[in-house]
Order: sequence, then C-alpha cells, then structure tokens
Amino acid sequence: SNAFKHVQKSNLPSGTHVEVAEANITSNVGSHFFSNVFSTTYDSYFLQIRAMRFAGDSTPQLRFLTDTGTTENSSAYHYWSYYGLDNSGDEKRGNGNGDTKLVLSTGTDADSTSDGGLSGHIYFFNPRANDSRSVVVTSQFVTRDNVNNRMCAITGGGTLSNTAARYGFVIFGGQNIALLRATLYGIVK
Repeated sequence: SNAFKHVQKSNLPSGTHVEVAEANITSNVGSHFFSNVFSTTYDSYFLQIRAMRFAGDSTPQLRFLTDTGTTENSSAYHYWSYYGLDNSGDEKRGNGNGDTKLVLSTGTDADSTSDGGLSGHIYFFNPRANDSRSVVVTSQFVTRDNVNNRMCAITGGGTLSNTAARYGFVIFGGQNIALLRATLYGIVK
C-alpha cells in the first residue's frame, strides 16, 4: 500500500540544518552584519541567499568579524576566486591574492527588480578555527551581470588565511543593499 510509515527520529541520518540567523532587508542599508553567529557548536554553516540586490550596480563582497560585535577583519590575508559563464557563453572570472575582502561574484545588475541582483548560497567551513585551520568558503550564485545584462552562473571560493576565530561576517558592496533575504544555518554533523 501507499500508506505513510512512521520512522523514529533515532533512525534518521544526521546532517540537520539549524537556523542561526535571518536577514530580511527591504530598504537601503550600507551593509548587513551577521554578528556573533559562529560558535563552537557547528564546524560548518550554510547561508541561503534567496535574493540580494544593491541600489546600484555593485559587486557582492564579504569580510569576517574578529569579535562578537562588528569589528571587521580587513587584513590582507583573503585569497579568493570565482568563475562562471553567462547565457551567451562568455566567461566571468576574478581572483584576489592577499586581498582585504572576499569578492563573491562578478558585478551584479540593479536595474531590474524582477531578476537583478543574485541568488544562491555560501558554505563556511571551520569559521571558529576549532582545529587551528583557516576558514574556507565555497559559493554558487545565479546573477544578472552589470555589463551585458546577461544571466550568469558563478562558482567561487576563498579563504581567510589565519587561525584566529571568526565570530560572524558582513556582506557589502560598492552600493547600498536594497534587498536581502537570507537565512544562515548551522550544520549538524
């Protein structure tokens, strides 16, 4: 029969996502801080960005926080790269070696409220340096670029190469954030 069968929770696999923070911005702000969100409870985190759009064409960027408040780590130990293709097959790429921030994607278009900006996700591995290793970030986005107004698929990654604990992060760009709908989850092993 097609009847639903009861399964005990203890028989379910591990790997649960637990909501840690939520962002729901609908008016212009310079940046958004996810402060004091990383703890020793989780070794990995997942940020789901349902929508992010800047007030003007801008490139999404990220810095880690060095305390439980809003102190940004702007040291030149950020190493990052991204690569993708637009819907015409043209490459979108960027990289930074010893930068003061992580650049997440090519510049995003802000002209269209229906498909401007970007959507996607970011994984954070070991943000609190629980094992004396650097934090690693991987990401995937779909965005409309600010040069040709073409849809792009972008994959990226980076690291903040030091072993000091990170307590959170800030998302920003060259323009104000006009829209941000995002949820941060801790990942249970």
